[in-house]
Amino acid sequence: MAERWLPMVDYEGWYDISDHGRVKRVRIGNNTFIGRILKPRPQKAGYLTIVVHKNSVRATYLIHRLVAAAFIGPCPDGKQVNHIDGDKTNNRRENLEYVTSSENALHACKIGLMINHVGEEHGMSKLTEDNVHEIRKLLGTMTHKEIAERFNVSRPTISSIARGDTWGWLKEEADNVEQ
Repeated sequence: MAERWLPMVDYEGWYDISDHGRVKRVRIGNNTFIGRILKPRPQKAGYLTIVVHKNSVRATYLIHRLVAAAFIGPCPDGKQVNHIDGDKTNNRRENLEYVTSSENALHACKIGLMINHVGEEHGMSKLTEDNVHEIRKLLGTMTHKEIAERFNVSRPTISSIARGDTWGWLKEEADNVEQ
């Protein structure tokens, strides 16, 4: 299938974007030429971006949003662009669709992109499973404030563990082991 080109939204006469996710210059500029394909750059999250210039103003854009705007149409309120195959670098028109935030998250879970990390596997966790078992043993013998200071966490963290709001799954496992 031949690559189709359309003017880039808000940059008509400056840049064109293709249904394959490539951006090219259509107006001459400093240190560049007409037809030059811009080099995409990945951002930390893995999405590809491009840097464009218009009237001496530099701007960076996510390529998948530009392709969707040009080939699908303006993004409806409350929607975002989803990569159907889950590959953030595949910015072809047929791989993009508008979805709600929750639809996008469900899709990511379904295809294995988003994994719900709990316990020690969670990147923000300061505690280990052994710490939580020890904290539960200390409940009732020390104040929540004292336990929090001992484990270098906040008092609400200890209260949350005591109520079973956090690490609740571990509590059930510990109860089953004790029986």
